[in-house]
Amino acid sequence: MKRLTTIILFLSLTILAGGATRRALLVIIGDYPSGSGWNSLASHNDKAILLKMLDRNGFHPEDIVCLEDADATYSGIIEALRLLKEQACSGDQIYIHFSCHGQQITDIDGDEVLRDFNDHYDEAIVPYDAAIAYNWNGYKGEHHLTDDVLSQHMSAIQDALGKNGRLLLVVDACHSGGVQRAKCEDKAPHRGTYDSFKLPLTGRPLSQNNVTETWITLSACKSFQTNYEVEVDGIRYGRLTYTISQVLCAGINAEKLEKEIKRVYNSLPMPARKHQTPELSAPSSLMHKTIFK
Repeated sequence: MKRLTTIILFLSLTILAGGATRRALLVIIGDYPSGSGWNSLASHNDKAILLKMLDRNGFHPEDIVCLEDADATYSGIIEALRLLKEQACSGDQIYIHFSCHGQQITDIDGDEVLRDFNDHYDEAIVPYDAAIAYNWNGYKGEHHLTDDVLSQHMSAIQDALGKNGRLLLVVDACHSGGVQRAKCEDKAPHRGTYDSFKLPLTGRPLSQNNVTETWITLSACKSFQTNYEVEVDGIRYGRLTYTISQVLCAGINAEKLEKEIKRVYNSLPMPARKHQTPELSAPSSLMHKTIFK
């Protein structure tokens, strides 16, 4: 009887594991509108190597959503995140990837200051319909996807996945550290700008509603750094995109992934006198757990 119970339990766990779905959302913006102020990126080259990496990790084409250029507007990205949350089931494994520009933007609600008195900026993803500066062609900053908003969606998705589900967020953009690729003097191809997006202050009280990170975030660089593209065999890619396409595999945990990302980073060419450090953040309880089984 004990042996029979053990067999039934094993079969039940096997069925549950087999029922988990792997889903992915890729946001790839290489050609911004000419009036936005943003320069073009090599992001479209990222798509092919990301799809190969996802296939190698057991993701099926029908479970991969790719938003490119004009489809990757603020509303398009928000809707895709909402649908991911609606589709997510307990135990599922989700991979979300941004290959685009990134920019720091004035922290209106004050949550960054609560963590660091000298930090007055949120980190933001730059969707297709976001301009480079306040009042640039009338733009007021409403389409910048801030780390605050992104974190709320990540938290909702992770809640739907439950404790046995996995959510990996990868941000290949400038100033990406803290989000839990411009107009610039730097001639090396990069994803972002040194110029922050400055909003007028509203005088609203400081926010006390910080979201606790319950997922894994992998950023191309620290919040104060520039994210440089890299050329491999004559083709330019996002530095983090290329690296993760080489090292993400079934059975790897967050701690090992971080070490492998840094190892490959150190082997790639970097513009003279430039520095870029990848950043992985996650709850300590997830660091030794397998990301994708």
